[in-house]
Amino acid sequence: MVSARTALALLAFGVGSLFLLHTASTATTTPLLPQQQQQPSSLPNNPIVSAKAWNTLSGKRPQIVGHRGEKAFMPEHSRASYWQAALEEADYIEPDLAMTKDGHLVVNHNEWVGDNTNVREIPELAHLRKESRSWDGGDGIIVTVQNEWFICDMTLDQIKMLRLRQDPRYPWRPSHFDDVFQILTFVEYLEIVRNVSIALEKPFGVIPELKSPRLYNEGRAYPRYFEDRAILTLAHYGWANITAPLASGSNHSDLELPSTIEPLNSTIKGPAAWQSFDLDTAEYLSSHTDVAVVALNENQPWFFTPKGLDRVSRYAHIVSPWKDFFASGAEAVFRSKNITWDAKLIGEMGGFIKPEELVREIHARGMQVSPYTFYDSHQPSLYLCVEGAFCPSDRRQELRYFFGIGTDYLFVENIPEARVILAEYAAAAGLA
Repeated sequence: MVSARTALALLAFGVGSLFLLHTASTATTTPLLPQQQQQPSSLPNNPIVSAKAWNTLSGKRPQIVGHRGEKAFMPEHSRASYWQAALEEADYIEPDLAMTKDGHLVVNHNEWVGDNTNVREIPELAHLRKESRSWDGGDGIIVTVQNEWFICDMTLDQIKMLRLRQDPRYPWRPSHFDDVFQILTFVEYLEIVRNVSIALEKPFGVIPELKSPRLYNEGRAYPRYFEDRAILTLAHYGWANITAPLASGSNHSDLELPSTIEPLNSTIKGPAAWQSFDLDTAEYLSSHTDVAVVALNENQPWFFTPKGLDRVSRYAHIVSPWKDFFASGAEAVFRSKNITWDAKLIGEMGGFIKPEELVREIHARGMQVSPYTFYDSHQPSLYLCVEGAFCPSDRRQELRYFFGIGTDYLFVENIPEARVILAEYAAAAGLA
């Protein structure tokens, strides 16, 4: 339970944020539409926004996604982080999904918990630390992490012993709420979104990311165990309809879900979307539900070619690359990560799309654009700033650039800061 002191402090901060943002929040959350329902794009060659409509695929203002809730002020993925994001009027509130040893979906960004909880101080959990673990991230990269506690090795009861903390690498983030909040289950996250939607009379989008499906499906008795439990949970809460038989069939009798869920009023029920770096998982989610799919990518060169986007457009509704693909470009980004590519194959697929043309190419295929991540202004923006590329000097310049090129969604931290810059931009350009 959250103490009265915690709740009061959170409410006070949130009310102040609402007052600041009141005049900048007249538009409602734009649903992420399935691809076949999107209108064909009609995009000018010049990326400058017109005086009457945004340069997004829908013509409406960009949508703000609270990255892990509001991690600039609260421990990420905590109850407080999600409430804070709602009070600051994010359009979508993001959870990252992991799965425990006993099959419970929980919310945490990393597959391990040593850097954002007090696990190192709990003697009863010391035996669960592993010297090393490697797994296939699903995006062409083998991930290896050492000396950590992994969620897939822990039961839900063990996970609930932990308390969340701010990442110590970012000392400017307030630590007042360290050791207050537990790691949430996916069910608890959905209950929070329901509650804030009712309390604030505003629809908030749910946009879960399935982290490392290949890791969480290892050793399970049924195929697509991780994906299917996520699908069943989201469907139970009314944010998804199942459109094809699930790979694991009906073998989830142990999945603990509330017996009855009162449907949200249509005026306060926000849209939903799936996210995954594992494009095989993304395609599965698209073919088995009516929920829009966000294809995340930063490690696969073929993805950033014309034929690559053609392939992705068969199942994805939104494309979400690392933001520097729109500034420095694919070749520079891959070189910086020491990722090689088959030059002949890339040529046959149309070559790397230039950064200034990437939004237009994505929109032309009926997909929306959702770069990540736009950090709090205290934090470096992490652009390569190669010669001749866009290289922002501050966050205002960064966000104005992405508003101008037609970005549909932005994963942001410090939501009030982003909303103020968005309002300034709209007012200067005469946009709704």
